Amino acid sequence: METEKRQHPRYSVRKDGIEIFSRENKLIGKLKNISKSGLAFCYTPVGDEKAESDTIDVMATGPARFYLSGLDCRKVYDISTLAEDQNFTGAETRLCGMEFVRIEAEQKLAFFLRNYLSQPA
Repeated sequence: METEKRQHPRYSVRKDGIEIFSRENKLIGKLKNISKSGLAFCYTPVGDEKAESDTIDVMATGPARFYLSGLDCRKVYDISTLAEDQNFTGAETRLCGMEFVRIEAEQKLAFFLRNYLSQPA
């Protein structure tokens, strides 16, 4: 059994979707979970382009809008996964885990974790 390596609890996304934008790779995905030290998101790659080390922006849509920009990250994993609503159309869905390298807006991230996400389990 592999030992848990996470130092901070992961917050899950509430039912309203939260979008992830990758600046360099121009990828768009859905946030799965996030902590003070990293995040995971699902995306559909365009061509052969997969997520790499990047600057990530997070945007909550709907009535309670929120924008968190400039999260410098490095890729920890990027694996193929079956999306919950995928119907075998051939479109690949991937799950990508990123570790924060540098966070300039730590207070804004803490506010986001407290107010926009479900409490950690």
